[in-house]
Order: sequence, then structure tokens, then C-alpha cells
Amino acid sequence: MKIQASITIPYAVANYADLRDRGFYYVDKTDYIPRLEAYNAPVFLRPRRFGKSLLVSTLAHYYDRTLAHRFEDLFGGTYIGSHPTPEHNRYMIIRYDFSAMVMADNMEGLEQNFNILNRGPVEIMVTHNRDLFGDFQFSTRENATQMLEEVLAYARAHDLPPVYILIDEYDNFTNQLLTSYNDPLYEKVTTADSFLRTFFKVIKKGIGEGSIRTCFCTGVLPVTMDDLTSGYNIAEILTLESDFINMLGFTHAEADAYLRYVLDKYTGSQERYD
Repeated sequence: MKIQASITIPYAVANYADLRDRGFYYVDKTDYIPRLEAYNAPVFLRPRRFGKSLLVSTLAHYYDRTLAHRFEDLFGGTYIGSHPTPEHNRYMIIRYDFSAMVMADNMEGLEQNFNILNRGPVEIMVTHNRDLFGDFQFSTRENATQMLEEVLAYARAHDLPPVYILIDEYDNFTNQLLTSYNDPLYEKVTTADSFLRTFFKVIKKGIGEGSIRTCFCTGVLPVTMDDLTSGYNIAEILTLESDFINMLGFTHAEADAYLRYVLDKYTGSQERYD
């Protein structure tokens, strides 16, 4: 009889709570969380299918103040579960995913699609933290950057916990412009007072004022971050730093342990592997 391994061996699972709740095999990378806390604007780059979205989800679940009651369920048995930092479950989470950006062939279309995509994460944060935001209402729902500015201003004025921002695939749509040889539009997006530069300027200001604890970005290439220049010159690219080199992907030892687990669980023997 063929044994189905899909129950415990995950494939394309990017939601940390889902992975833990369903008992999937998990390679524990949570020992990197304390190291990340030394940075306010870390950027980590890896090719696709390296687990970047799962890392973003892990950080979101770790720092979200509204998930404090689930800390043991989600992190029990992990490194960070046994060695939690004082910052766990202390922040309001805004999680962006630029990989879902709908492309357009002009600046107006890109800006409109950017706003449509990115107003939702700010609204979700306010909804999840309504106990702190009371009767707060946005003055607009048309401009995602203005919405972010408004919640940051409210948080500062009312001494709320800082916001922890996560941006997955920060360069997804700008890379598409480059690979389609649309350099003029790419330059418009990353220079002057474009919607993207303005967005990152607001984040930079929030970090400086203390209303944002961290903005953690994942991506594939450093090009866009470099081209944003003064708009976001606080970015700290950790990709090749020795302390973070193995934060995503499997080391040889991790792959070895994983393969032995699979063979032992589904064949009852490791002879072929050995």
C-alpha cells in the first residue's frame, strides 16, 4: 500500500500557523529572530522558493500582540519558544505582499494598482487592533501611503505599541519592469517623488520617530533598494552577512536530518540513504 506523505511533509506552505497547527515537519530557523532584533530596516534576498514567505509569516506570528495567547501553541518546541525575547507579541503587524501587484504599462496604472493592493494590510492591522484604535477612521481609502501615515500618526499621538512592517517580495513588480525592458517606467517608479519612493520615505520617517519598530523586507535582487537611494537609505542588506547566511534554505545537516526523517517515517528504514 502506498503511504501518502502529504499529511506531514509540507509543500508550498507559507503560513506559519497553518504549518504548526497541521503538524507539518518544520526546520527550526527561529534562532535567527534574536539576531534580527539588532536591525530596524533589514533586507534579506534569496531566489524564489527559498522560504521567504514562511519567514515573513513566522515573524508576523511571533511579534503580533493579538496572538500572545497562542505563543506556546505556535512556538512550543522551537528555539525561540524556549528562548523568547522581551519583544515577542509586542507589536502591531502590517504585512505587505508586493508579489500580488498587478502590472500596468504606465505610471498612473501602477500607482492605482499599488494603492488597491496595499490599502488592505493597513485596514487589517487596524481591525485586529481595534481595542487600541477605538473609533479611529481613515480620512481616505484611496491612497495606501496616506493610510499608513494616518495610522502611524495616530499611534504616536496615543502612545500605542510600535508597528512592525513586513514586506514580502519588495522588488517583484520592479523586477518585472526590468525584465520586460521597460527601463523608462522603472526609472519613474524608483526616482523623484514616485509613489514607491514616497511609500518608503514614510516608513523611514516612522522608524526614525519610533512609531515603526522594524521594516523587514524580502526580495530577490538589491537593484531596486539601491535605486531608491535617499528615499530609503537606512536599508541594511543582510543577505551575505555571516550571521544570516543560513537563515533560509537547508544546510547540509538540516537536509540530512530531513531526509532521514522522511525515510524513517515512510519506509521504516534508512538503509538506502546510508
